[in-house]
Amino acid sequence: MKILHIIRKIFFGTYARGFIFSYLSVMLVGASVLKLPISVQSGVHLSWADALFTASSALSVTGLTTIVVRDVFTIFGQTVLILIIQFGGIGLIMMLAMFWLVARKKIGFKERNMIMTDQNQISRQGIVRFIRNVIIVIFSVEIIAFLVIGNYLYFAGYFPQLQEAFFQAFFMTISLFTNAGFDIAPNDDSFQMFANDYFMQSIGMLLIFLGAVGFWTLAEFKEKIKAKLAGEAYKFSLFVRILLIMYFLLWFGGAAVIYVIESSHFLADKGVVESIFYALFMSITTRNAGFSTMDVNDFSAPTQVFLMALMFIGASPNSVGGGIRTTTFLVIILSIHAFALGREHIIVFGRRLKQETIYKSFITLTVAAMLVSGYIFVLAVIEPFSTSAIAFEVTSAFGTTGLSLGITGDLHHISKILLSVLMFVGRMGVLALLLMFRPEQKTKGSVSYPETDIIVG
Repeated sequence: MKILHIIRKIFFGTYARGFIFSYLSVMLVGASVLKLPISVQSGVHLSWADALFTASSALSVTGLTTIVVRDVFTIFGQTVLILIIQFGGIGLIMMLAMFWLVARKKIGFKERNMIMTDQNQISRQGIVRFIRNVIIVIFSVEIIAFLVIGNYLYFAGYFPQLQEAFFQAFFMTISLFTNAGFDIAPNDDSFQMFANDYFMQSIGMLLIFLGAVGFWTLAEFKEKIKAKLAGEAYKFSLFVRILLIMYFLLWFGGAAVIYVIESSHFLADKGVVESIFYALFMSITTRNAGFSTMDVNDFSAPTQVFLMALMFIGASPNSVGGGIRTTTFLVIILSIHAFALGREHIIVFGRRLKQETIYKSFITLTVAAMLVSGYIFVLAVIEPFSTSAIAFEVTSAFGTTGLSLGITGDLHHISKILLSVLMFVGRMGVLALLLMFRPEQKTKGSVSYPETDIIVG
């Protein structure tokens, strides 16, 4: 009993540890189920490294894969994979909270803290209503998208068999909304089969946007619609307005940069509408989706570097995406601007930003940069590929994006395991990882030290 108590204290002694090790447990169980004979097609061997990599990529909704999902897994295995993706996208703790609500069990103090950690919340207030609204929006969007995509794939002739069309729609809808990037398309084509289908691209971008813009935004969208139907006024919160502004700036700004750079390269022989859709889709997919309407290798080197920057920034906080998050990037830019102008405080929409928020943002950036740089160095030692290809792969794993220059399947087993860990960290978030080492109770030192200063910069 004492040993069990020690183990419980080590792995679940704090909310952050409980949150992280719960996800880790699901990842290990998922890898074990994917390794079962019923999950793997006859005559196909799936190594433990590949099973672990796939489960980690699915749970972190990354989309990087060392295998061809359609050729390796049976229908059962593909279904297990998409369920892992759904768990990872919605959030394990959010999924458990949904069951608590359905079972009409009270969500206590401990559960609220777990949800706060999982969803990057800063307050327990309104957490139950937030969960209810998010779950309603998520499943409403997924059901509608499933029906629309299923019928379109069938009647447009992409898949002549109704069962195949709707299974493709089932897999595709969840993968798009969770920004997972996995696909079971013929020839492992991702979204390249829809390169000239602007209806499917529009549906895809809409689902990617709804998944990456943040669950708090979805919850407020529901409240906005409800208020409009009731003839009442409703104003988005400051947080949601910031999320929307940052998302659209990075999406459309990123598309503009891609369009300009590639206008004399990949887009040189493309029409205006075709070029705009290529730029828009590839800009939004770097925000953690991982789907692509073309081979990323066809982009020029400057565009590939720019895509790495977008992947590193990632999606909105409390969304399905990874990276340092859009708000972190915003706070850092505003901090630099304020420092350059000699301002003491950062003002956003007439509100002064907390010093702790600025502190957390720079910690997130620093640790993320150290982590990505360290991974690039280690993989450059292990792998024979170019540094640029490795850097793209590492950034994609950290940003839980899933885009690749085509080296994933040829990586060494050690690299696969290392990237599995990085994808896991990207999904959990840098701050959640650091909080894991924080003691359960803060201790105040009894000694007060004199203040000093050192030269920096």
